[in-house]
Amino acid sequence: MKISHFLTNAALVLFGVPGAAMAADPLLSHCRTITMIVPYTAGGSGDVSARLLTPAMTADLGVPVQVENVPGAGGQIGVTRIATSKPDGCTIGWTYMPGIITSYLDPTRKAAYDQKSFAPVGTYVLDSSGLAVKGDSPYNNLTDLVKAAKAKPGSITVTNAGKLSGGDIVQHRLEAISGADFNILSSAGGAEALADLLGGHVDVIDIDAGGPNGELARTGQIKILAFFSREPIASYPNVTTAKQQGYDLELGIVRTLSAPAGTPEKVVKRLSNALKVAMDDSEVKDKAVKLNIPLHYMDANETAKYWADLESQLKPIVAERLGK
Repeated sequence: MKISHFLTNAALVLFGVPGAAMAADPLLSHCRTITMIVPYTAGGSGDVSARLLTPAMTADLGVPVQVENVPGAGGQIGVTRIATSKPDGCTIGWTYMPGIITSYLDPTRKAAYDQKSFAPVGTYVLDSSGLAVKGDSPYNNLTDLVKAAKAKPGSITVTNAGKLSGGDIVQHRLEAISGADFNILSSAGGAEALADLLGGHVDVIDIDAGGPNGELARTGQIKILAFFSREPIASYPNVTTAKQQGYDLELGIVRTLSAPAGTPEKVVKRLSNALKVAMDDSEVKDKAVKLNIPLHYMDANETAKYWADLESQLKPIVAERLGK
């Protein structure tokens, strides 16, 4: 779609095309390139934030790090590609939480992976999820949206990244605590969802605080009804949290970089260090601020623990959502 192409091209101009700037690290010299899989379409906030890292990681590792978008099935196709790739350090990818966890906790999705299928490299972003409408929408906050959904059940179309994605969970919980009845659908990714919203095909979309959404909100193309964050987000001074509006809901999006299970530990550590070096790069930091990308580094061990703890928390929520 046009907007996807625009955002992808903008990302390439902004972040550059990676090329090796030093001798290849001996641990990864066998890789012609390192493929970084983004399990969603190009142009969304996850894609943009991934491309932000690749030049600095390339410079640190001496091997070109290149993004490949592998969308489909709410991210499951791309995640499966990560899990089933050769564990040699040449393929890494983004395993977004909570979506990856709920995908394998849901038996109906028949995921070919679980936590043991991955070697976490590190955490890059702790983002916040929210709901947005088109700039000229009559809805200005969650209460407006809930009232409309109650008045005409099933008439308001809301999209998310897929069944039991973070957005799906919070949207159904919003229904449960408010009594609203939405028409909840899945989208192929952030860029497609945004195009559908701006084209008038859907009423509400699930968004992240990071990426291009800040600029879209500032220019009035979209209007953010609420963020499901613990605290208000400084870069969005006019947007309150769901809790401030009387809806006790909180949801974070965790962007974690992973390699396939079986990747040698010293290779994982080297990739984790390259992630940290990239995140500490002054140019990356400056661009992250401009793009509202909330950087938060956790190393491989910290990420693995976070993953396990979050899975324990999500199990009863998923069971409830599945009606078990």
